[in-house]
This record gives sequence, structure tokens and C-alpha cells, in this order.
Amino acid sequence: MEHSSLLGYDPKSRHVDENEKYPSNFYKNLYINLTNNFFMRFVKSLQKPLVLVFLFCLLPLGAWAQNVVKGTVNDETGSPVVGATVKVTGTSEGCITDLDGNFSIKASQNASLSVSYVGYITQRVDVNGRSNIVIVLKEDNTTLSDVVVIGYGTMKKSDISGSVATVDRNAVMKRVPTNIGQALQGAAAGVLVSQQDGSPDGNSAIRIRGIATINGDASPLYVVDGVQVGNNANFVNPQDIESIEILKDASATAIYGSAGANGVIMITTKRGSAGRAIVNITADFGLQTLPYTLDVLGIDDYADALREAKITNQGDGIGNAIWDAKFDGKRNYIDWQKEMTRAALRQQYGASVSGGGDKSNYNISFGYLDVDGLVVNTNYKRFTTHANINTKVNKFLEIGGDINYTHSESHGSNAALGNNQNLSSIRDFATMAPTLDYVTNNDLQNGSIVNVNLVNPDGSYGTGYQQTPNGWEGNTNIAHNPYATQMENGDRSRNGYDRIQTTAYIDLALLDTKNHKLDVRSQGTYTYSANNSSDYTGGRERYNYINGVLTNIPLQDSQDYALSLNNSHSYSLGIQTYLTYNFKTDIHNISVMAGNEVSKSWGQWVGVGARKFPSVWNRDMSLTEDPDTRSANGAYNADVRGISYFGRATYVLMDRYILTGTVRRDGSSNFGAGNRWGTFPSVAGAWRISEEAFMKDVKFVNNLKLRLGWGQTGNAGNMTGKAVSALSGDAAYAFYGANGISGAWGNRDRQTGWFAPLVDTNLKWETTEMLNIGIDFAFLDNWDITLDYFVKNTKDLLLSRKIRASAGFTEIYTNYGEIQNKGFEFALGYHKQFNKDFGFNARLTGSTISNKVKKMGDPIYNTCSANGAGTLDGSNLQGVDGTSDFWTNHSICKEGEAVGSYYGYLSDGIIRTEQELADYQSKIKDNVSKCDDNHPLSVGDMKFKDISGPDGKPDGVIDNHDRTIIGNGFPTLNFGINLGATYKEWDFSLYMNGVLGQDILSYSAMRLSGMAQFDDQSTPNILKETYENAFRNGTGSLPRLTVLDPNRNARVSDLWVKNGDFLRISNIQVGYTLPQELARKLSIQKARVYVGVQNLYTFSGYKKYGDPEVGQGSVLYTGLDTGRYPMPRTFMAGLNVTF
Repeated sequence: MEHSSLLGYDPKSRHVDENEKYPSNFYKNLYINLTNNFFMRFVKSLQKPLVLVFLFCLLPLGAWAQNVVKGTVNDETGSPVVGATVKVTGTSEGCITDLDGNFSIKASQNASLSVSYVGYITQRVDVNGRSNIVIVLKEDNTTLSDVVVIGYGTMKKSDISGSVATVDRNAVMKRVPTNIGQALQGAAAGVLVSQQDGSPDGNSAIRIRGIATINGDASPLYVVDGVQVGNNANFVNPQDIESIEILKDASATAIYGSAGANGVIMITTKRGSAGRAIVNITADFGLQTLPYTLDVLGIDDYADALREAKITNQGDGIGNAIWDAKFDGKRNYIDWQKEMTRAALRQQYGASVSGGGDKSNYNISFGYLDVDGLVVNTNYKRFTTHANINTKVNKFLEIGGDINYTHSESHGSNAALGNNQNLSSIRDFATMAPTLDYVTNNDLQNGSIVNVNLVNPDGSYGTGYQQTPNGWEGNTNIAHNPYATQMENGDRSRNGYDRIQTTAYIDLALLDTKNHKLDVRSQGTYTYSANNSSDYTGGRERYNYINGVLTNIPLQDSQDYALSLNNSHSYSLGIQTYLTYNFKTDIHNISVMAGNEVSKSWGQWVGVGARKFPSVWNRDMSLTEDPDTRSANGAYNADVRGISYFGRATYVLMDRYILTGTVRRDGSSNFGAGNRWGTFPSVAGAWRISEEAFMKDVKFVNNLKLRLGWGQTGNAGNMTGKAVSALSGDAAYAFYGANGISGAWGNRDRQTGWFAPLVDTNLKWETTEMLNIGIDFAFLDNWDITLDYFVKNTKDLLLSRKIRASAGFTEIYTNYGEIQNKGFEFALGYHKQFNKDFGFNARLTGSTISNKVKKMGDPIYNTCSANGAGTLDGSNLQGVDGTSDFWTNHSICKEGEAVGSYYGYLSDGIIRTEQELADYQSKIKDNVSKCDDNHPLSVGDMKFKDISGPDGKPDGVIDNHDRTIIGNGFPTLNFGINLGATYKEWDFSLYMNGVLGQDILSYSAMRLSGMAQFDDQSTPNILKETYENAFRNGTGSLPRLTVLDPNRNARVSDLWVKNGDFLRISNIQVGYTLPQELARKLSIQKARVYVGVQNLYTFSGYKKYGDPEVGQGSVLYTGLDTGRYPMPRTFMAGLNVTF
């Protein structure tokens, strides 16, 4: 008889309770057996009782000793899995595998090990007394067991019923993004990401499922580590990101209520894990180059074109003598695209350390980015640091916290010149007159030519002619040397940004049993951010060689020293608490969450300025020599308070039928007292068809799930201060005396005053309601498809409506109108490891969108200019001339059309003969044209269609009644393609993106096709192609060249709507990972080096005008191209080392 049988205890068969130190029935069985046999055994021998006593001490130790268990974790090809997590089930004991996939862990003989790694199915392995174990992880091609971050919690991917996209972090990080927008481009279906420009601090326009507002912001909400951070997360270093989820439909975003109408991007940053400290170092280097130039005329060809354009103005002569034919071949040629740009360096460094023990985990990281812009003397720097720690105080209490700090500064961007006072567009450079040369005194007969240097041999700057009247052909005095202006502005102007965010949390596990879990979490967040800018102007000096002598040239504009300083500070405080309960059996899985959130934000701003300082180094407002030039302004921002209650319930039946409901009730101080609350519900269901019994024998189907969701979300628009009556200081009154002269330069007495604007105290949130139908399908072990169709209706738009002037006001900001977006999304993926050495993956994502204003009353018109609703960001800031009637109101929001549709005239061909001219003039009177007897309509001018009149019918007059919708900026299809392959230690990735069915309203094409001056400080240079196509001698596809353009050929019309389809090779990269044996010798875990190219090539017919990726920050100007800071082509190399 075995001794264990004698005692009635078998340690191999007994289930061990981890809270027991010894088996519960051991003493009882021992007592019975000893009592029954004591006397007989005592008489026979004393040896056996001694043996029993020995076993009494030995057996518990044998059953519960903490042995060291070693092992190896491999994948299905036999390759070691590096960094897999190995845990002893039911304990806090854990470790990670090394470079060879090996692990060593303390565990009892009857323990179970849980082994997990991203992309693989978690394995549970019983020790069964073994001291060495080989564990094989299988790839999880469907990733159904992955945990997905959702609002206020997590959920298994298999249990998701809404439209949630998980971004492949490893794929997007190979692009080496510098901000979130670059990381998200093409990464998920239904998410359209457009780079607004290529400046070092450039932003991206991100649209999730279209545009559902007119006056509000269409950017998504970012939630970083559970904290709502608004619509910009560029402060996050992409290297700190662990995962990104995108909540697209209302059933997923409704949990964020009034902030979730434009979608939600969930970002989770890296955390430490149990095990030894892991140190990671990254270094990325890039050489940025100009990927293209615009093919404009050379200097003598420009002179020919200019003379032709002046001749067609019926006798108007050349005002600038330098363009006379006698100087052909003698002028200095300036290639502005070359001079204003450069090859530029980009550097990015990162360092992190993470680790932990049985109780606490930590992660600390630092990042530094230094980018020189393609435009000379532009630069952007960013420093980030991120730290978090969490501590398991005991089995029911966990505490932790995060701190994030970001500092950034930019220099030299958007200096004043061209493009309506913005120097950064490649189109600006291309269209500038290709010389600064002039003739002394502008005297053609007696003057001598002055060849101007951008930079003189002694380092001083040259300048163009200073006494430039209106209509000057070439660069005006304002643009006397754009290169010098940019070089000086870059040293003097600065924009800075600082942000710090701290978060602390406490997590209580109130109940944790086999079937029941109850957890409550509370966290508080404080955020401070500051923006500051400064600029110092004046004191510029310019020198030209006059008759061989370097001579100081007095500048026409004032060179008084002027200083401006602007600072703003904002603060926010938020506290959220939510309770989560989960009940789970083999059949039922019920999860309920309920919580509360309160927030407050406040801030202030100040701006000061003064002129006439004694020197460049006097940068103190009190040191101005003229105190009357001092100006100052500032104010407190209105405090905004919010309170919310929210909840979610999920029921999963038999792991195949899923029902989820959420509700959120938001209150905000932005709205009037009678309408401060909004309620936003959602419901969604899913059916995992592949789990049904009738699918048991369908072997090729790995997963098949049908999803259906509905929900409501809100958008507060630009609401601050709009729902409460308050005095405004924006009123101005002009008083005139006898014989007063009106106008800004008249003799009026202008006084400011106060008035109370008309407000709608019943303002409420814009409400978006969305219906979504989706299918998730994984098949043949290696393929997966996701399909979604949605209809998104937004009502109660916040907009300004015109009212009768007799009311004493002209408009009121109110709720009115509806917008509909609907579309189809798809994602197709393939992934296969063919053998131990070779693997391949591919993913195609795409989406379509149809945007339409369903109701809004009178149309709303806008112009992207200083006189209209200019864009708020990007180098195309206020890029359209708003001072003339050429392009005024080019954007329209109108019932039945897309938001921000193109609004203009329909062209009807070119007048090619005198007979055509006579016929056209006999039928049409063009009130837009400025033709007169001195500048008549001519052969070579454009004809425009008479499509309507005051009564809605053609009336023989071309005027505003003949403007119509000529297109919109929403592409028919946007798509992204990711390809990847691995071979032994080598890896390859290729990312492409593009659009089809894209119409661009091209202000750039118009400026590059004609020589009218508009608002630019130059008579523009034009493309060689457009010069050749200009009408002359009876042929040509474009209007004649003319400087005055009396017929307004350049007016906004379908002539300037261009096909913007493109395919961009955005990123191509080859990497090499050091073999493990070599890495081990170098005392490192892993090392990878790579080389790559970003923005390698773009296939597009639009490239002759500029970049076809025309991102816009404003919803009103989608698809408008006014020229932009060039997107660089970057040659990259980098290193990633893990210790």
C-alpha cells in the first residue's frame, strides 16, 4: 500500500485551494488511520509509527514546495517567441521569455501556467510535476480573444457589437510618424486623413464618416488613457503608444455623449509589466527633399508673356522698364522654388525603461523631435516625457498615476508675403516674378540696369525696386526680397506650446469570484497648457550694387522696431468614477457599468505690442520711444463646467448572441439654464453565426459575425458665450462733421461702444443619429473581411440664420438644419506564415461617403480669405483674395448639396472669332465683367453660361443668379494599402494611399494660368504648359493672357475644378533584426535597423498644379487648393535597440 493511500490523500488528484497552506482532509484521515491501527502497530514495531511521522512532515512539503520550472515558448514554425508573458495562474508570479524564448519561474508541481503574446492564442499548461516544458503558441488569425479598449472599460473583440477598428500599431509605427494624424492615415476604413501641409508642425484633417456640422469642429474626440483630451492629441509621442482603437458608429461613441459625434480615437500608452527592467532606445534620421517643382516660365519667357499680357490690354504699356526686350538676356534669374527651399534634416530620438515586480509596475519614456522645414529658416522642436506607475497594494486595492509633459516650439513658419500674407506655399514661390532686377529711376532711356543679389558677398541682403505703384509688373516693394524676409523672420518670430497633464487613479476590486466580479475605479486629471508667441520686426537694411558700389537702399515701408507678445493659458480639471459588475457562467455573460464625470475648464489670454524701440535689443514694452504706440488686450476665458452620468449594459448568451446598450446624460454651462441637459442613448446587437451548431462542419469559416447598431451623439459646436446675453465690445460707431469724408481714411471720428447681441437662450446640442450594419468574416485561417454600411443624420445644426433688419439685428445663432452622411466601408486582410523563414501580409481598406445638407433655410456663403471665414490652420490660411469679386463666396452650404460645395459660374468655351464675339455680345450682358471702351471684351476671352435670372429663368445677363454648384471636395473613394513581408531576419513594408473621384477647386491652377495680379505682391509667373495653351492666333484651350483681366476670365468657375485622383507611395521600408546569437553577445535583447523613404512618389494628373492631397482644417473648404507648404520626400534610416 502506498503511504499516500494509507493516509487517504492523493496529492496528484486533489484540487488545491491556493489560500490553503495544507490539504484540508489530511489531518482528519491521518487521525482515523492512526487510531485504528495504533496498538497493533505499537506492539509489532515502533518503526512504522516513526515512518508515519516522517511522512506527516514530508508529504505537505512535497505537495507545496515552490520548484523552479524552466521552459521554452516557440511558435508553430519552431522559432522562439521573444517577450511572451508567462504567469502562474492564480498568483502574482510572472516573467517574460528571453531572446531564445526561454523562461524560468517558481511554481508548484500542480500549478498551471498561462502563456500569452500579442497575435497568438493564450495557452494554459499544467506543470504536472515537470521541471522543463516546451510550449507552442498558435497564431490567432482572427484575434477574437484580443481585448479592445472602449469607453470606460475593455471588451473582448468577439463581444464587440459596434463598429470599432483596431489600428495595427506595428505597421503604422514602421512609418516613423511624428504625430497621430500621420499614424492614422489609411490605417482604418471610414477614416479619411489628409495632411494639411508639409510644414514641420503641420496638422492633419481627420474625418470619421464625413462631416456633420457647419459651424462646429468635425475633428474626432481623442481619449488618452481614459481621459478626454479634446480634438488634438499631437502632444502624444507616437513611440509611447501601445494601442489605438477607433470608435466609428454611434453605438460605440454614444458613451461619450455630446463629445462623440465625430467619432472617438482611443489611445492607450505603454505600461510596465512584471519582470526585469527593459530599456528601449530609438534613433531616427531623415533627409527631407523637395519632391517636385512647378514647371513655370524662365526669365526671358516670362518677359515675353508679360509683354503679351500687356498688349492684350489694348495699349496699356509696360510700367516696369526692366521687362523691355532690350534687357532680355541681361537680367539675373531667380528660381524662387530653389532659393526658398532646401534639403532639411529630421531627427527623432526616444528612450524608455519599464519593468516591475510582484506589486508594482512602471514605465518612463522620453522623446525628442527636431525637424528643419523645407522652407528656409523654418523649424519645429518637440520634447515629450511620459511616466506611469501602478501598485497592487493588496488583492483588492490598486493605485496608480500618470504624468505627461510636452514642450514644442516653431520658428519661421508663415511669414508675411503672398498667398494673402502667407509665405510657405510652393505655389507662392513658383508664381513670383523671376527677378528682382530693375532700372535706375525706372528710366528706360537713361537708366542703368541693377542686378539684385538675394545675398551679397558680404552677407547683406539685396532688394527690388522700392517706388512701386499699383499695377507694378514684378515683385512690389512689399516683396522686395522674400528670401531676406524669411531669413530675418525666422530669427525673430517664435511660437511655443507647453502642456502638462497629471492623472491619479484608485481601483477597488470589491468582489472577485469565479462567477462574479465587482470593481470600482475613480480617477482625477489636471491639465495645464500654454501658448505663447513673439515677433520682432523692423530695422531691416538692404544693399544693392549701383554702378559697382554697394549702396544702402532706403526701404519704402517703415523700419521702426516693433515688438508683439501673446500668451494664453488654459486649465482643466476632471474627475470620473465608474463601477463595473460582471457575472459570467458557461452560458451567460452579463456586464454592467455605471458612472459619473464632472469637469471644469478655464483660462485667460493677453496680447501686447509697441513700436519705435531704440534698437533691436530693446525688447521691453516700457522702452518704446513713443508710448502712444503701445497697445494691449486680454481677458479671462469663460469658465465651462460639465457634469455627466453614463452607463452601459452588455449581455452575451452562449458566446454567440450579444446585446449592448448605453446611455449618457450630459449637462453643460455653455447652454442656457432651461436647456443645459442632453441625453444620448444607443443600442447594438451582434450574432456570431460561426458559433451556431449548423456551422460546425463549415471548416473554412473561422468567424462570422453580423452587427447592427443605432445611437445618438452630440456636438456642442462653437458654443461658448453664445447662449447667454452679455455685452459685447465689438461695436464701432463713426461720427462725421460738416463735409465729412467717409471711408477708413476719411475724417470720421470713430468711437467704440458696447451692445448686447441677440441670443437664443434655448440653444442645444447638435444631435447625430447613426444606423450601422456590419459583417465581420474570417475564413481559410488567413483571410478576414469587415464590411460596414451606415446612415448618419445630424439635426439641430448650430448656425447663424438671417432675420429681418426691422428686428434690430441681422442674424441669430440658433439650432436649425439637418445634414446626412452615408457610406460603405470595407477592410480586407491576408496574413500567412508560409514556413519558419517567410511570412507575408496585406491589407486593403477603403470607404465611400455621400454628404448632403437636408435642411438649413437660406444658403450660407463663405470665402477662404481675411474678409471671409478663413481657415484656422495650415499654410493655406486665408489663401483666397477676398478683396475683389473674382472668388468671393466660392463656398456654399445649401439644401440638397454637400457641405462647403463649390459655387461658381459655368464656362462656355473661348471666344475664338470676331463673329463669335459679336454673337455672344448680342445675346449676353456680363455684369461680372469689368470690360469697358478702353478694355473691351475680346477674342480669346471666356464665355459663361446664362442659366438663371431673378425669376429662375435665363435672362440674357451674367450675374450672381448664374452661379451654381460646380462640385464638392468629397472623394468617391478613399483607400489605403499595406503590404508586409518577413524573411529570416529581414522585414519589408509598403504603404500606399489615395483617392478616386476627387474634385479639387484649384485656386492654384487659376493663379498658375493667368497673369492678373489679384492680392499677391507680384505679377504672377505661370506654367509653361498654360502659357502654351493660352489663346493666341486662333488656337488655345485657355483664355488669352492679360494683366488686368477685364472679362474676369479668372472668376471662380468650373474651368478651375480639376481632377484630384491620386495614388501615393507614402512609405517603403526595409529592416534587419540582428540574429539572436549576435544580439546575446552584445548583451542586448533585440536590435533592428532600417532604411526607408516617405512620400516616394505620387501618381496624379494634378501634380502640375501642386500636391493633390488638399487637407483643410475647416469643414467649409474641403477640396480647396490655394497652395500649401510642400510635403517633403524623406529618406529615412533608424535604429531600435532593446536591452
